[in-house]
Amino acid sequence: MNKKSKTYLIPFVIFIISLVLFSFKMPISNQNQELNDKNLNLRVSGMDYSNATVISDGIQDIIWNDGVSRYPDIALDHLGNVHVVWADDTDGIWGTDYEIMYASYTASSGWSFATVISDGYDDIYWNNDWSVNPVIAIDSSNNIHVVWADETNGIWGTDTEIMHVSYSSSTGWSNVTVISDGYNNNYWNSDDSLQPAITIDNNDNIHVVWCDNTNGIWGSDWEIMYASYSASTGWSNATVISDGYNDIYWNDDSSTHPSIASDNTGDIHVVWQDNSIGVWGIDAEIMYARYSTSLGWSNATVISDGHNNIYWNDGHSVDPDIAIDSSNNVHVVWSDNTDGAWGSDEEIMYTSYILDWAIPIVISDGYDDIFWNNGESISPSITINPNNIIYVAWEDDTLGAWGGGDSIDEEIMCVNYTVGDGWSDVTIISDGAGGIYWNDHISREVSIVAGTNIVHAVWQDNTNGIWGIDEEIMYTTISIPIVPGGKGIPFGNVYLLITLVSTVALVILVKKKNKF
Repeated sequence: MNKKSKTYLIPFVIFIISLVLFSFKMPISNQNQELNDKNLNLRVSGMDYSNATVISDGIQDIIWNDGVSRYPDIALDHLGNVHVVWADDTDGIWGTDYEIMYASYTASSGWSFATVISDGYDDIYWNNDWSVNPVIAIDSSNNIHVVWADETNGIWGTDTEIMHVSYSSSTGWSNVTVISDGYNNNYWNSDDSLQPAITIDNNDNIHVVWCDNTNGIWGSDWEIMYASYSASTGWSNATVISDGYNDIYWNDDSSTHPSIASDNTGDIHVVWQDNSIGVWGIDAEIMYARYSTSLGWSNATVISDGHNNIYWNDGHSVDPDIAIDSSNNVHVVWSDNTDGAWGSDEEIMYTSYILDWAIPIVISDGYDDIFWNNGESISPSITINPNNIIYVAWEDDTLGAWGGGDSIDEEIMCVNYTVGDGWSDVTIISDGAGGIYWNDHISREVSIVAGTNIVHAVWQDNTNGIWGIDEEIMYTTISIPIVPGGKGIPFGNVYLLITLVSTVALVILVKKKNKF
């Protein structure tokens, strides 16, 4: 072989190698369509977590919260401070109804006392019905935004609506605003609005989705509605995004449990569980829609089934959560009761979008080909840290040293994903720190958020303690391993870059060869 031929061969070899590496190293499923293949690229868990702390009661040893504290959500501001909201039915000057409570943590002062933020603005207590399902997000100026579902009656009617409050250091907490109804004083939303989710884009615009049972041209089924806020225009009207693409109303069953995220280009990504019947079958599936400023909302796409037109997922796929990494790749988890090598119990499934949607894989069971998780794994929460390490936590009643095996002692389990090592084994984070298993009741409704070095987790817990026999909000942290070399680019993108460079080089050399 002459020197010139070798020169042409080099980029071609790089091209082939990059394709091989890409197929093996992309952080997506390597299971086959029947999902009988095993999870191969796993590592022993290296999680380090602290013991759990009750944050809804007992601050400065004052035990006052004697009601049910549940539905927690958590966020970090840009200074690394922790902010948590939840629904609480403890009685107070605000009444006997559920209200939204808030607490925060700073390194200098520790945890704050819980504060009611859904009632009592200017000492006027008008909110006299249930306020539940709060979610929280923080903008680039560290202003806090919280939305929830509220049953309080008003000029909007007697139906449940989505309400919003905000906090700034200069003005404190705002009064409550209804955002699911009353646009331009037109109160058209006459049925229940529930299960909100929130994200804030890179321009500090607020985006909120929820499920809504109001009738319209979309039919009488539950749909996913969306509203947004910008400083220049205020709150938009509510829009149905789960049906009516190109004025075709095909989605004729319940669309519920939405989750939302924004990428660093300002695009909005939404997932939800949907009971509409289609080529995927009659089971509930996870659907996805995307908004871009140039194209608007996309049509809904089923992402939990039908990869390569193979419809294998015949169980219910529910309770999705979504996160976006620094390269704008989309990551989604949910609970699924489809049978497979993992058994017939509910497991946590995961998929991602890089160039296309990947085949879903089970991440709550099957480590080292051992299928030990035979309980129900439900209600997952996903977060991604700045180094693109993925963490997923969920509620699980599988039997182990921590107890379990029934609905009395459920624990919070967690796994992580790093590019070099793949998915880790499962770790219990609600019990067993230091080998001491003290948490003997239900731990559920987990929410997690990741900083650079720490994952913060909150959940509702029914374990008894000095705080009483009521349900409280517990908190713990997980130490994130240091990634050599800093943030870097996800492997899938690295190999795509190698492939692109190699292809360009090959084309240039071929053109030169033809020229001479």
